[in-house]
Amino acid sequence: MKLNTLITIICIASFSLPALAYEKEHEEHEAPHTNLSDAAIENAKLTLATASAQSIRVKQTIFGVIAPNNNNIVHIGAKYKGIVTSLKANIGDAIKAGQTLAVVENVTTGTAFEVISPISGEVTARFTNVGEVVEQKPLFEVLDPSSVWVELSAFPENIESLEEEQTTYVYDLHHHKTVEGTVSYISPQMTGGHIARALIELPNQSGHWRPGMHVKADVVTDSFNASLAINNDAVQRLEDNPVVFIKEGNRFEAREVELGRTDGEYTEVLSGIENGESYVVENSYLIKADILKQGAGHSD
Repeated sequence: MKLNTLITIICIASFSLPALAYEKEHEEHEAPHTNLSDAAIENAKLTLATASAQSIRVKQTIFGVIAPNNNNIVHIGAKYKGIVTSLKANIGDAIKAGQTLAVVENVTTGTAFEVISPISGEVTARFTNVGEVVEQKPLFEVLDPSSVWVELSAFPENIESLEEEQTTYVYDLHHHKTVEGTVSYISPQMTGGHIARALIELPNQSGHWRPGMHVKADVVTDSFNASLAINNDAVQRLEDNPVVFIKEGNRFEAREVELGRTDGEYTEVLSGIENGESYVVENSYLIKADILKQGAGHSD
């Protein structure tokens, strides 16, 4: 072989091999993706959203129980020592402010006087019977149920972020009803079980929230404007990393994202996608399944 020809071959090889190596490496590091036809996209019933700024309200979920509002409980007794001659109300009766609950005869003067409720509400206890001599003791307990308390069992990790006046959303455990309230009190002491009591005052005009009912509450512990956020339903995991599927035409690319704080509906995005990019929300798991299927096919 002539010397000039040998030199030419060596030069070509020295330029071609690095170029081929670069192309192979580029293919290996290409982001996982899949291409779907318009019909496949329609059949998959994919819904899309645009990555954008979002107001996020960080919540903590704490469980508790409904309790009477102590400010709405009255114990009603006789003004003077006397004999109960008549009872006008019983446990469970709904009464109005100014209504007569019992009639008592003064043992000293023989004059009858009425025992009257100072508030509207429901009779929750009766402590006397006709013919009984009463003096300086309650005859009835009346509860106004128009507002109640939620007694939350807050653990140390909850207490650190709880403050009075924070907005809360209370749910019954069957999700039949939700109501908004505010934290009105946080106990300065922990119980033996390392639990502190926190109170939420709730409106209860409907009477749905009955003392003894178990509930859960989402307490808003932080609120901020995220410069970029995504819907939580969009997040899937590939190789144990959180990803979002970005749509560019008929191409869906798995984009790894770094996530920040969340409110359970939206999550702050720290890196991985750009403002204005279109991403899959509902049925994003179908895109994941298609990408995994392609990967399995390539590994055969």
